[in-house]
Amino acid sequence: MAERITLKDVAKEAKVSVTIVSRVLNNYGSFSEEIKSKVLKAVEKLNYKPDAIAQSLRTKHTKAIGVIISDVVTFFFTNLVRGIEDVASQSDYSVILCNSDEDLTKEREYLSALYERGVDGLIISPSPGNDSYLKKLARGGTPLVLVDRKIRGLKVTTVTVDNEAGAYEAVNYLISSGHQRIGIITGLRGVTTSEERLAGYKKALKENHLPEVPELIKSGEYRREKAKEVAEEFLKMKNFPTALFVSNEPMTNGALLALRENKVKIPEEMSIIGFDDPVWASITNPALTCVSQPSYSIGTLACQSLLKEIKGAERSKTSPEDIILKPKLIIRESCREMIIEEFKVSLSEK
Repeated sequence: MAERITLKDVAKEAKVSVTIVSRVLNNYGSFSEEIKSKVLKAVEKLNYKPDAIAQSLRTKHTKAIGVIISDVVTFFFTNLVRGIEDVASQSDYSVILCNSDEDLTKEREYLSALYERGVDGLIISPSPGNDSYLKKLARGGTPLVLVDRKIRGLKVTTVTVDNEAGAYEAVNYLISSGHQRIGIITGLRGVTTSEERLAGYKKALKENHLPEVPELIKSGEYRREKAKEVAEEFLKMKNFPTALFVSNEPMTNGALLALRENKVKIPEEMSIIGFDDPVWASITNPALTCVSQPSYSIGTLACQSLLKEIKGAERSKTSPEDIILKPKLIIRESCREMIIEEFKVSLSEK
């Protein structure tokens, strides 16, 4: 391995002192244009790179931010992280990405590791259960921004979408199409996105004078396999729902798999709407109706907010923002209008 080029090497090449090299590279103190030119030429010739560790000790900044999300393979988080990274790179920041997998212990370990590494700030989509630890970090002065989810009582900037409005619009669309038995597959209990989307579902039912049926509300825990399981439970009902509203991409994937394996035709025998609009939604057969979230914008806004906080001279005087973006219902082919004599056939009769 080649030896690292140091300030001393640059000073020797430019025939100046180490102090002068430091002044030129950090743009402080006095030096002539001639000296500056010599130093910069030496830097270029030797391909000198500043020692990041030494810089962080001097400036108390590592130029790195930590990002913790639940699952980077989903389109929502992939696009969100891309937004974060694009903004971070423009400000010469590195991104350290961690997947919590909705695992409380794993998330706590990542939080501790990132804190010990001295990242300049954190962007996190928190799993339920680490609220007190995150509040402790915020009280200690760690710049922190929440994305997708909120924590009650934690006064930091959050960037989310209007989940209740998005769910309401989707379920209201199903009702306006004649559906009255609408099942919902919700996410994790205690996660604000899940609670807000369930609230939107219930609001649509109430405003359309439809009863809230407990057996039509099932949790998929934001997991593909669990959602497949509960979708199959819906299909075993004697009078199963004519439509499903599914609260995120992995669960929509699981529900679609259950419908396919049970030979349930979409939308003839079951209409379905997913919350999230992954790239595959428009190319499935039939194309999937979705609630689309501006995930890239969530990422860019979150990173911009975090960098603003990091660079703020008096961080404690910065008021946290509650940034709420609007989702959009994308109508495709996976929902049908019900006719008066809707078909009523259980899977046992197929």
